Amino acid sequence: MKLFKSVVLAAVMASGFVAAPALANDRQTVNVVAPEYPRGAERRNLEGQVTVRYNVTPEGEVADVEVVEATPAGVFERAVLRALEQWRYAPSGETTEGVEQVFNFAFAG
Repeated sequence: MKLFKSVVLAAVMASGFVAAPALANDRQTVNVVAPEYPRGAERRNLEGQVTVRYNVTPEGEVADVEVVEATPAGVFERAVLRALEQWRYAPSGETTEGVEQVFNFAFAG
């Protein structure tokens, strides 16, 4: 389980670095929480991916989260949404819209 968490965190961080240049104001993340692998998916050895789009409020909170794509559907979305509730960006005084983030759920080889 610890190995998986490090893989998810690495995937989140890697995808975050890819997404960071797309942020209009170069807003930096202050708190990033990796989603927990759903126990049922882990027991069934399911892997997948979730792409989300959201806005960042002037205070740095994530808002208006929308699941763009999820494979397999209905398995990993809740874990991603719970994690994003805890994400924080540096306050900037303005809203950043349309941030996309990809979360990969995979077991280390």
